[in-house]
Amino acid sequence: MIRPLTLLAMLLVAGPAAAQADLFGVVADAESAGPIVGAAVVLTDSAGTVRGRGAGTEGQFVFRGLLSGRYVLRVTALGYAPLVDTLALADGERRDLAVSLTPRTAALGAVEVEAIEGAAVREPGLTRLRPADLAALPTLDPGGDLASGILAQPGVSTLGDRGGQLSVRGGTPTQNLVLVDGIPLFQPFHLLGGYSALPAGVVRSADVYAGGWPARFGGRIASVVDVTGRTGHKRRVGGAVTASPVLLGAEVELPIVPGDMSFLGSVRQSVVEQSGEALGIALPYRFSDAYGKLHARLDATSTLQGTLLFADDEGDLGINGNRITTRTEAAGGQFFSISSAFAAAIDVSAYWSRFTTTFDPIGAPFREASAETFGGRFGYVYYVGPHTVRTGIQASSYLFQYSFQPNAETGQNTSEGSIFVDADLDLGAGVRLEPGLRVQTFPAQARTTSVEPRLLMSWATGPSLFRAAAGVYRQEIVGLQDQRDVGDVFTAWTTTQTAFPVPTAVHRLVGWEGGFGPVRLGVEGYAKALSGQTILLDGRLLSTNGNARGVEVTAALRRPGLRLDARYGAQSLTYRDAERTYRPPFHRPHRLSVDGRVERGPFALAAAFQLTSGRPISEVAGAYLDLTEAIARGIPIEAASGPGVVLFAPEPYGGRTPPYARLDVSAEWAVRIPGARTVVQAAVLNATDRANVFYYDALRAEPVNQLPLLPTLGLRVEVE
Repeated sequence: MIRPLTLLAMLLVAGPAAAQADLFGVVADAESAGPIVGAAVVLTDSAGTVRGRGAGTEGQFVFRGLLSGRYVLRVTALGYAPLVDTLALADGERRDLAVSLTPRTAALGAVEVEAIEGAAVREPGLTRLRPADLAALPTLDPGGDLASGILAQPGVSTLGDRGGQLSVRGGTPTQNLVLVDGIPLFQPFHLLGGYSALPAGVVRSADVYAGGWPARFGGRIASVVDVTGRTGHKRRVGGAVTASPVLLGAEVELPIVPGDMSFLGSVRQSVVEQSGEALGIALPYRFSDAYGKLHARLDATSTLQGTLLFADDEGDLGINGNRITTRTEAAGGQFFSISSAFAAAIDVSAYWSRFTTTFDPIGAPFREASAETFGGRFGYVYYVGPHTVRTGIQASSYLFQYSFQPNAETGQNTSEGSIFVDADLDLGAGVRLEPGLRVQTFPAQARTTSVEPRLLMSWATGPSLFRAAAGVYRQEIVGLQDQRDVGDVFTAWTTTQTAFPVPTAVHRLVGWEGGFGPVRLGVEGYAKALSGQTILLDGRLLSTNGNARGVEVTAALRRPGLRLDARYGAQSLTYRDAERTYRPPFHRPHRLSVDGRVERGPFALAAAFQLTSGRPISEVAGAYLDLTEAIARGIPIEAASGPGVVLFAPEPYGGRTPPYARLDVSAEWAVRIPGARTVVQAAVLNATDRANVFYYDALRAEPVNQLPLLPTLGLRVEVE
């Protein structure tokens, strides 16, 4: 048997025989001209030999090294009428083919039913979210949001309904790589839980890697969220408006050059603070976001796109005080081509992203910080028979600035470069092997070059799929937060201190997935060896090691008009430094989520329930006002005031909050009017009005709870 690395080397240098033909193509929506990701493309020759591929992120597919002759091409995708065509290929021919699929006319409000009898996702640790997954969850407004789908996953936990801090399988919130159209974002989530910078209406797909991701992703060690935005309709004008007590929003899509270029845009502005005042509920949050995407098809198999994104937040994580602001700005562009004029597909992108934040806690100095990056990627994608090989280089430059005291700003510059190779090798009999290697260097920090091997494997047999992965991941830049007090989510990005090792995680995971009629079951276990984790504890920077282990179980039921998902995750997370061993604040031993949606004609009911173990907290030993400066100025003690000082117990995270539980429900009524679809939604967040503890405000000697029972009534009108 040929060894994998030997086979990989052969694929990189091999080419098709001179007398063979190549077929390059793209699958697109016949109405919108947007790419159809994941479409099944099957080619059958006159002898009955079958070759199959799934369409990529731009709807692309490639068959190389075909013998001359006649072929039957069959292309299918969920929600589209299948296409069958006959092709005649000549010796040495290189053909570009544009395939258009016609959307099926679905009954109003019909639940999208997935073909779950086969394995849809082969990569270990990966959950692929599509618009139907986001639309099925109850949200506070009928427009929906990307965050709702991410938060439903068993390995994802959050410190609360506010703060925008997500932890994945024991990682810190700043160890997650979030890409939107290839642009890295430092903070993609709003302070109000359940909302990100992206409404559901602009999301085409989101790949959530909780571990074991391939070598083309790097620079983070906990997770990867790779989001691809929709492309606007290239043949007609469309859009939507959303109104609810939480936010007002609008989306628009229009052809710039009919059939070839389109624009998709979205803007949202929160009104939850004003609504809370009317209901007598303290909801001190203001946020807004905007997204715009220009997409052009240059020829049958080449595309060019540009993306702009903005998000702004201001909120109070305490009762009255502890004001925090955040702002995210980002821009990027991408060129992709699989034209037969090239020996391989070309993928080129450039990006810029900036994050700024301020924190004004009661009785403590004002703080501010910013993080900025710009860079680019250049990659090739080789298609050789049933195999795919990706290679690429990436370079990024970073600028960090932060100030924890007035007039004491610190600035840092750093850079990183990387090269990677990923292979997807089809070994037959349902076996796929994905070896990869990433090499990263940090020239500004004079760090030793990081070599990160990765290996993913899968075996599909009947309705079952077995998966495994292992890899090394490193993260040279870190985000620092004072995790003792969850009310403090101020984040300062910086480079790893010279005296500290680069934070590293070694991932190992194994899983199984199988179908039983309409039910799909899955189980995945994981183990992470963590080293060099830079954290801020007791006012000191520490480099710690740790271990994260866990198991996740999922069950999905799909029937026409019915969708039900249950997910359970168990986790053990331990950190240790030179002085002690402890559980960090993002350790959640158990997490259960159940959500479902039922549709009958124009009516739909949805519910989502979450139950999570309490999180570790550092217990408060006492609190006082520091009157030293006031007394020195001669102010009488009875009139003096000063900054608040909280004293924590010597043992970090020795306490634990009560378990967190929340039930959300919604009801919808959808009707079609000439040229539009209208949805009226009534929803209740925290329907049981459970008082989930957020944190304890030591200076006021009272707990601060999560979001209370919150009813909403929203309207969404989609122009068709």
